Amino acid sequence: MPERSLRILFVVVFTSLAFGCWQRSTTGPGEVHFDRQTCERCQMVISERRHAVQTRTPGDPTAQAFDDLGCAVLWLDEQKLSESDPRQEIWVRDSSDAQWISAYGAKFEDGLPTPMAYGFAAAREGLTFEVVRERIRSAERARRAPSQGHAHHHHEGNGRGGSRDE
Repeated sequence: MPERSLRILFVVVFTSLAFGCWQRSTTGPGEVHFDRQTCERCQMVISERRHAVQTRTPGDPTAQAFDDLGCAVLWLDEQKLSESDPRQEIWVRDSSDAQWISAYGAKFEDGLPTPMAYGFAAAREGLTFEVVRERIRSAERARRAPSQGHAHHHHEGNGRGGSRDE
């Protein structure tokens, strides 16, 4: 009988350890499968590491991936999530493209060619995330507004993705 108890104990301990090791993190950035994974919003393949973005929303342990900061901001707006919820996470690549950093504390450069032509990327100096978020929203409102022939739109995308250089 002691041998059987020892086996049961071993199985319980092994199973607990195995599930603990395999359990995915529920905070922080996840893994992005570049050149294979698609953007949660526009469904384009995420290829440009510097412009990749991830979010984690409260109550959802899965990290969502995006090809452009604009896609992430607009997708979060579409989910009707509270901006003030401290559990809402947004991760961007740092300016050297070496690691993920929180968008909330990052600075952003404007006017860059990005996958969906929103034009923002993390930089050592620049705009705050709050300013960038409002500029993305404003550009999207202008893009969706009926054209009046003379309106200037910051978002110069062609509606199909790609960079401004196309």
